[in-house]
Amino acid sequence: MRTGLLGCLLTLLVTDAFAHRLDEYLQAARVSVFTNRVDFSMDLTPGVAVADQVLAVIDKDRDGQVSHEERSAYAQSVLKDIRAKLDEKVVALSVADATFPTLHEIKGGVGVIHIKATAPVGPLAAGRHAFSLTNGHLPAISVYLVNALVPKERTVNIGKQTRDSLQKNYRLEFEVNPAPR
Repeated sequence: MRTGLLGCLLTLLVTDAFAHRLDEYLQAARVSVFTNRVDFSMDLTPGVAVADQVLAVIDKDRDGQVSHEERSAYAQSVLKDIRAKLDEKVVALSVADATFPTLHEIKGGVGVIHIKATAPVGPLAAGRHAFSLTNGHLPAISVYLVNALVPKERTVNIGKQTRDSLQKNYRLEFEVNPAPR
């Protein structure tokens, strides 16, 4: 009896860990810092209760289909709502790739929009740097997550990450070490 009850409890906890609330637009972002660019990826998952609001922003002609042009325009509009800075200077994120689920998946609350972007930053000098971003995309219905990924370059070391309580505002402190000779 105890084993069965424990199994049910664990299943419930695992299910909750992978779910998101139905009345929110979950925006999970990841930042990758390199010595010559910053990569940004974002997974946007509309809950069932807000799916129609999100689709109204994406499907501009309201024909029930999302064209390539509408997908591209939406990815661009997401990035326009995100302010990114490196060492207090604005950096422009540009779309590298965007994939969209079917309308059925979005309306069912299981569709995830994936957007990948990048910002060239030139070769970064050795020393301390700070990357910050503010996400202002659909704030009335959204919840935000943001995190840095482990650097792929050995000369980049992640330091402190700071977020506000909503994770709309994020700051990443990192260091670039001189390249080994």
